[in-house]
This record gives sequence, C-alpha cells and structure tokens, in this order.
Amino acid sequence: MTSSKQQLSRTDYLVAWICPVADVELLPARLMLDEEHAPLHMTLVIATCPRGETSNLNAGRLTGTMFKTFPNIRMAVLVGIGGGIPSSVIAKDPLDDIHLGDVVVGSPGDGKPACVYYGRGRSKANGQFEIVGTMQNPDWRLTNALSILISDHELGRTKFDDQLARLRGNSKFVHPGLEYDRLFRAGYHHIGEYGSNCIACDKDELVQRPLRTKEDKNKLVFHQGRIATGNSIIQDGQLRDKISAICGEALCIEMEAAGIDINRKCLVIRGISDYADSHKNDTWKFYTAGNAAAFARELLCRIPPDETQLANLDTHISSEGYLRLAIWGLGGCGKTALALESAYRARERQPDHAVFWVPALSQETFEQAYREIGTLLRIPGIADDKADIKVLVKAWLSDEGFGQWLIIVDNADDASVLFAPPETKSSKDRLIDFLPRSNKGSIVFTTRTRKVAIDLADSNVMELGKLAEEEAEEVLMTRLLPGKQHLLDDNQVVREFLDLFAFLALAIIQAVAFINKNNITLADYMSIYKESKEEAIGLLREEFEDHGRYRDMKNPVATTWYISFKQIQNQNPLATDYLSFMACTTGENIPESLLLPGSSRRAAIEAIGTLDATFDIHRLIYLVTQNWLKEHKQWDDWVNKALGRLIEVVPYGSYKEREVWETYLPHALHLVELPEAYKEEDRMSLLYQVGYCEQTLGRYIAAEAAHQKVLEKREGLLGKEHPSTLASMSKVARALWSQGKYTEAEKMDRETLKLREKVLGKEYPDTLTSMNNLALALSNQGKYAEAEKMDRETLKLREVSGKEHPEK
Repeated sequence: MTSSKQQLSRTDYLVAWICPVADVELLPARLMLDEEHAPLHMTLVIATCPRGETSNLNAGRLTGTMFKTFPNIRMAVLVGIGGGIPSSVIAKDPLDDIHLGDVVVGSPGDGKPACVYYGRGRSKANGQFEIVGTMQNPDWRLTNALSILISDHELGRTKFDDQLARLRGNSKFVHPGLEYDRLFRAGYHHIGEYGSNCIACDKDELVQRPLRTKEDKNKLVFHQGRIATGNSIIQDGQLRDKISAICGEALCIEMEAAGIDINRKCLVIRGISDYADSHKNDTWKFYTAGNAAAFARELLCRIPPDETQLANLDTHISSEGYLRLAIWGLGGCGKTALALESAYRARERQPDHAVFWVPALSQETFEQAYREIGTLLRIPGIADDKADIKVLVKAWLSDEGFGQWLIIVDNADDASVLFAPPETKSSKDRLIDFLPRSNKGSIVFTTRTRKVAIDLADSNVMELGKLAEEEAEEVLMTRLLPGKQHLLDDNQVVREFLDLFAFLALAIIQAVAFINKNNITLADYMSIYKESKEEAIGLLREEFEDHGRYRDMKNPVATTWYISFKQIQNQNPLATDYLSFMACTTGENIPESLLLPGSSRRAAIEAIGTLDATFDIHRLIYLVTQNWLKEHKQWDDWVNKALGRLIEVVPYGSYKEREVWETYLPHALHLVELPEAYKEEDRMSLLYQVGYCEQTLGRYIAAEAAHQKVLEKREGLLGKEHPSTLASMSKVARALWSQGKYTEAEKMDRETLKLREKVLGKEYPDTLTSMNNLALALSNQGKYAEAEKMDRETLKLREVSGKEHPEK
C-alpha cells in the first residue's frame, strides 16, 4: 500500500494478500488499497483463484506460482470467509463468543500451532484422533503487529471505522441484521432449501445465549485463536464441534489454508459467515469478507515501512543452525546501519547472544578485530606472543559450548582481503578460513559487490537498494532540525528533493546536514545542486563509478559531496585538510591523535566539529575525496604529508601508550603501499618503525615481513654496506630468532656482524649488538661453547670501548 505512483519490478513486492474466493473476497481486498497499479506495479500483491475454483488444491497452485513470480515477498496473509465455531460454554458477554460477522485471526498466542490440518492425523485404539499436520506459525512481524493492534484496540486507538468506510459505498457490505444471526444446536439439521434463511427451522432449537445490541452491530469484533483447515466444506454442527475439540478448541474452520506452502508462515484472517453447520447460507458472506479485509488492512498498517528488510535479516539470524548471509548494495544505502540495528535486536531478544564486529577493510583491520575479540573473551593463550590469534578465536567460537553468537563482517568490499592468503603469513590459509562455524552461530557480511556477496554466502544474499518513499521521508524528517520541520509541508518539493538523490540514505543525510548548518530550504539546496551539476559530474565521474550499479543510475553522493566539500573548504580550511588526510588512510578507525595538528587546540576542535556536523567518513565519501584531490593535483602531496605524519607518531616499538599507537599501524601499512608515496626513504623509514612495533606486539611474522621488505629496498637504493641496510638485516635476524628460526637467525647475524666489523669497526656499539645477537642464536641451538666464546669477546670489547661510543 503506497501513497504515490511509482514503477516497480517483481522484486519490489514484499507482502502477499491471498483471497482465494474471487466473487466474495477479492472486492473488499481491492477496496482496502490506497490505490491500484497496472499488473506488476504495486507493493502489495493480491492473488485470487478463478471464479468457482476454490479449494486447498487451487489455493496451492495460486500461491505456488505467486511466490515464484514475486521472490521477495516477506509475509503473507490469507484473508476471506470461514465457518465459526461457537464456544460450548455460554459466555456472559455476547462480544466474547463467536457471532456471524466477527473476525477470527489465526494466532492463539499460546505458543502452539495457529493453524492445524484437521484431516491429517492418527486414529488411536481408544477412539481418539491425534492431529499431526500443522502450519508454521505466522511470520513474527505479523504477530508483533497483531500484539500492537490488540493493545491499540484496548486503548481505543484502532481505526476500523476508517477502514470500513471504504466499503460503505457498496450495498453488498451492509450489515444483514442481527435477526439473521442464528445459532442452532449442533445436532439439529436445516429444514428447507439452501438459502431459505431457516424460515422452516424450529426456533426452539436455537441456542439460548446473550444477544448483541444495536451498538454492538456497529463494532468490528475480532477473536484471536486457532484455525482448523481441511479439504472440504463442513456443514455439520456435530462434526464441527468434534473438529474443534481435536484441534485444540479451534475458533474457525476453513479449507484454503491447507493449500498454502507451510514454509510461508502465513497469517490466516477469516470473517465468520456461517457456523459450519447445515444452516449455512450466503447472507453474511460479503459483509464478513469486508470485515476481514478491514481487519487485515488495520493490521498491516502497524508494520513500520522500514521493517521489511530488517525483519528479513532478523528472521535469518534467528533461524536454527549455522548461517552465512551477505547484504550487498551501493555504499550509502544503509548496509552497515541495517546490520548494526539487527545486532542490537539480537541482543535485545537474547541478552546472552554474543555479537562481534569485524571490519574487513584490510587484513590488518580484520586481525585487529580478532585480537580484540580474543582479549574480550579471555581466551587461554591469547597473550602468548607466538600464538596465532585467528586460530584461537576460530576454535573458541566453533565450540558449541560457547553458546549463541553473531559475527558481522563489515565492508567486505575487496575480495582479496578475505580470499587471498595473508602476505605476512607463510601458510596458505586465507582470512575467510579463520571464520568460526557452529550450529549456534551466524555470520553476516556487508559488501558493495554482488559477486563478493555470492562468494561469501552462496544463495543467502540480500540486496539493499534505495529506500522506499516512506522510509526516505522518515530519514528526512528525523534529520531536519525541529525548527525546519515546516519544510516537509510542501509534498511536491519533498518528493522532488528525495527523487533528486535517488532515495539514497547517505545522500539525504548529507544534504540535510548542509541545509541545517546553512539555514536554507530544500528548494535552495536543489538550486545549488542544479547550478553546479555539470561541474560536479565532470569532477567526480570516474572515481565514483560503482560496478554494482547500472551505468545510467544517478550518483547522488558525488554531487552532494561536491557541494559539501566546497562549503567546508570555505568555512574551515583545516577541516578540509583533515578530510584530505583521512582520504590517505584506510578510511576507518582514525584516531583524533593521528590527525595533523592545527594552529591551535581550538582550531582543531572547530575543524573536527565541522566534520561531525556535515560529514561522515563513508566508503563513497572516502573515494570521492580521493577523486577531488587527484582532480586538483593535490593527491600526491597529501599522500606524502600523511606519510610524514605517520613517521612522526609511530614509535620504535615503545610500550608507552601502546593502545594509542597500535591503532596507527593499519594506516601506516596502507600508506607505504600507495604508489604516490614517492619519497622512498620515508616509506622505508615508516615501514621500519612498523616492524619495530610488530616485534613489540609479538607479531613476529609481520615484523619479519616488514623488515625484509625494507631490507630489500635499502640494498637496492643504498647498497649492502650502508648502516641503514645493516640495521634492517639485524632486525630481520631478530624477528627470525623470535619465531624460533635459530639457524636462519644465526646465518643473518653472522653476515650482519661481518659487514658491521668491516664498515663500522669491531668496537662500534652496533657491531657489539650483532655479536650479542649471534651469541643468543648459537646458545638456542645448543652451541654453548661457541656462544660463550662470543659473549666473552663481546664483554671484553665493551670494557675496552667504555663510553667512547654511546648507544644509539
């Protein structure tokens, strides 16, 4: 149900409204719509059988085809008429018992099946019949909406009158009259022809129960209970009561629900048109079909517009067994927000449900997240410098004794991060191989690429496209300042504004931030955009192309960011410096202490505040900012400024402020790989410092890789005998020794010692350090005599040199 015309595809349909009896149930269903579209162009699908072809078999054929045609249907309601089963105990309040015209909704609320097949079961020796056929309970979104509706009804907040008003123009939906609501004893059979309104039936056989009043006549009365479904129409009061008893006191009996795919979790809503006895007639069928349709609409109105994608994700996460699911879509469409909200919901539903967040921007961010998980869970051995943290975390979570868990692997955009063997690891294990597997666990990936999504989760893929119009309006409303809510009054301008940005959440949020800060209107913003459109598209076209989108689709974030960047540049140049700097990093987890220092603390705070008010480092903005810098010939300069800044702040492995500088390392590793970092010695200096830090953190394989790369570059640039080259050789040897590769360490230490003696002299401190390292490598191999000899020689030279050569 939507409030404006829009062209939709089959994949846009989310709700199925099934009304098998075309001549009775279709008309009121259509009258409940806000508007109708041509075939294949509506958000709620109404499906019905051909006239005269009503049965569970035909209902099955109908819905089987429908669910294939519209693959993204999330929930289904079966709406129409059925036979009521009055209580065997006379109720004091006439509204508490089933009457003709009432509505029964199949959701008993007792945790037991909502809909049962009364013909499927086992006949036992004692004459009892055991039911074995049941439908799955309705989709939880529908039952949640039902709970809200019941609560609203008790508070007088339902709008059944508004829904029923849609039917009043048609005489078919007029109340037949209370005098025609007749309930006979179950064993008394109808006298006369079908449809004779029981004129010849004995009135003394009527069940004596409290009558409803004229005031009750105008109320839509509904009951929450179990529904029995089968293969035939029941017109026998005694059989009706027997079915009710074996089906757990069912309130209604019908025949179409039995044909619906049991995996569809359909909610059955039935208007009571007869009492499933021989007195059945057509007097009430249109009126009750209308009541059922009105109830269904009121129910569906309580499902928030933005719940469908989130509910679909929640359903997958809540399912039993191990699950991997991928959410894919253009950056800025809300993938991370959806995953984050689902994570919060998972914790709310099950407080003991562990939720972990793993950024997959790079191997470094992935491994850092695993380190944090291991530390948080206090996994035994996690502090062991020689332990592979990824192996420990995988094993810990793969053990079902750990309990329920959810891992969200965010920003899995680059396939090489998860699927390629880590460069710093000698084994061929990929990061994807370190994800745990347990029947009590689920993994959700977010990615911008369809191919990566399929590689990660096979067919368990959810595409997140643009927002629905109602969702986009909600984003706009919540982001506008209270004093600017009046901008929403002009529906045409709002629609044009949202359409301009292709209903993309990030674009809307950024545009509203600009509007709020500059105190302008939606129309003003659109005017700025239109004036700068050609320049903006020309400026940002190439970098902003997204392989996951069609060529002709709009690039709203690029055009929005062009306006925002120019405005920030005018307001606060330091803020644009920060953005430019961030574009040279990994783009995530950038600590404030890493940013280039401003002219004063106040200037830095103001610049950061400007960013916070108008900009969030999103993947698209990250790329767009890089594009802006390249177009303006500033990219190379900023890369090298960032390189210089990292050299300043990354220490030589000191334990002081370790928690701070450890967050710098992913950015440093990212920078040294950028080809625009043309100052080769600066690149090597930073990588050398990173190697120191990795050694301090006990990540010896990474330390070896860093120092080895520096060694190779320095040999080529400086020569093998340069002191800096010799320092790298020493660090490689140290990393090898830390891994227990004593033979390789000995070989490297001997070569380093030989060259240092030649270049620096035998008494130079660095030479003495090499002698000490070599002695350690020998000792670890059991070469104690040789090691002792080396230690004695080292001690003698240190005593001779005294303080002539201070340690570096």
